[in-house]
Amino acid sequence: MMNNRLFSKYTLIVGVLMSLMPVLGTSCSEDEQQETATVDWNISGNEIVNFKPERYKIQKENPMQGWVIYAGIGDGMMDNFWELYDNFESAEGKVKVSDYGTTLYMRGAWSQFNPEEGKYIWQDDVDTAPARRFRMLMKGAKERGLKIAWTFVTDSRDKHENFSPEYVREAGAKYYETTTGSFKGWTPYPDDPIFQEKYEKFLRDFAAKYDDPEVTQFVSGFGLGKWGETHTLVYSTGDASPREAVFEWITDLMVDAFKRVPIMINYHRCLLNTNETADNGLEKSEELIDRAVKKGFCLRHDAFGMKNYYKAWERGIAAKYRYQTPFVMEGGWVESSHGNSIKGDGYNNFAEVRQGEFNEGKGANVNMMDLRFSSNVNTGETHSWFNTAFNLVKEFIAEGGYRLYADKISVPTSANSGRKVSIVHRWSNLGWGYCPTNIPQWNQKYKVCFALLDAQEKPVYQFVDDNPQINEWVKGTPHTYKTDITLSNVAAGKYTWAVGLVDTQKDNEIGIRISARDEVLTSDGWVKIADVTVK
Repeated sequence: MMNNRLFSKYTLIVGVLMSLMPVLGTSCSEDEQQETATVDWNISGNEIVNFKPERYKIQKENPMQGWVIYAGIGDGMMDNFWELYDNFESAEGKVKVSDYGTTLYMRGAWSQFNPEEGKYIWQDDVDTAPARRFRMLMKGAKERGLKIAWTFVTDSRDKHENFSPEYVREAGAKYYETTTGSFKGWTPYPDDPIFQEKYEKFLRDFAAKYDDPEVTQFVSGFGLGKWGETHTLVYSTGDASPREAVFEWITDLMVDAFKRVPIMINYHRCLLNTNETADNGLEKSEELIDRAVKKGFCLRHDAFGMKNYYKAWERGIAAKYRYQTPFVMEGGWVESSHGNSIKGDGYNNFAEVRQGEFNEGKGANVNMMDLRFSSNVNTGETHSWFNTAFNLVKEFIAEGGYRLYADKISVPTSANSGRKVSIVHRWSNLGWGYCPTNIPQWNQKYKVCFALLDAQEKPVYQFVDDNPQINEWVKGTPHTYKTDITLSNVAAGKYTWAVGLVDTQKDNEIGIRISARDEVLTSDGWVKIADVTVK
């Protein structure tokens, strides 16, 4: 029998090889794709319609995919953020950055979001500088069709202000002190019961406001540990013995609080451990990640492109959970603070860093990539993406995340009201990621829906097909289905068959845009198939 250590090494090697497959070009072209089922397309009285996909436009409405634009609410945030980002210098002239993104990432200190007990940044009577920046960013994001991603950081290390609210310390929470420059800060121990009580109230109150998929794209991480990245924790015991108890507390809390929007965990090798880069704790970290995914967490990592921090172990995690849960990436190297450090990873400049991040993200089949932050038009990660790697920005829009379409549909040209008809339809995904309808916060709420449209292109009849599982549609593997429909209570007349991917929790409105060409799309997102006469 293979011993456990040898088996672990074997599975890690297999995982790394699997993670490299997308980079090595193993995906199929449309003509090479293999059918997943044999279905008879020859239905008497039906017309077969073929469609070509639209490959390049950003699908801003589609959840959990696309580029993420970073912003903060601290003192480093400029008041002219939207003016700058609407007139951003690029290799192709001035661009509006929000035209390329789907999400605004709001990262801030817990103390900025919750300056006093019971007082929150989203309340109109809170008039702090972070609150004013928050309102400016939220208003601009809504105007530009961006959803919000959130991170709250509780740890004050490497900061010049306290990241946990003062009322927590005043309530008696135990804490430790650190110094950054001339600033002496404090951070509560994550295993302290008073800290946990206060932080839980904040997260639940925040969820009551923003556990809303119309506003929130995802909630990222726990906010614990160094930089809020869930590593290098300091516990009251002086060792890592509270690690699992804290893990259970924070994961159970977030799963219970956020029932409608995706939540993230950082798959760091030192997850909730006391160390930052050492190898000890890897085996337990993988176990904790597995437990978090089973509870309903998606996965993210904050060091894509950093070859000493994101390597074989991390690639093995990405391979292990591919198409089980979505991945979100953040690059690690920061132009303003890391400078020539990139040469240690073999990069000569930040154009090469961007390519390295992109390649690693593609290898992990990520659904979302980060543009991060630029405070002016000449430096920073957003500047670098748009000036040295604009081709990669466009490539990710075209090929990253998911891009779903039906290339072939068979529908009847005539039907009798109250009688059964049959439709055959084939679906593909052009993106290297997947549409995560399987996560518990979505609970397969997105479904294939066939409709009869009237002369105004509005649905007068809809049939939701429960059989297709959209999360199963991955690149290179088309899925074909036969759907039988009884046209109940349909008045005689002329209609147009249409298909859409609807949100069953929103009265079957279009929830995910299909990658179809403009000539077959209605303004609401239905794909017109063919005319039909109902008798």
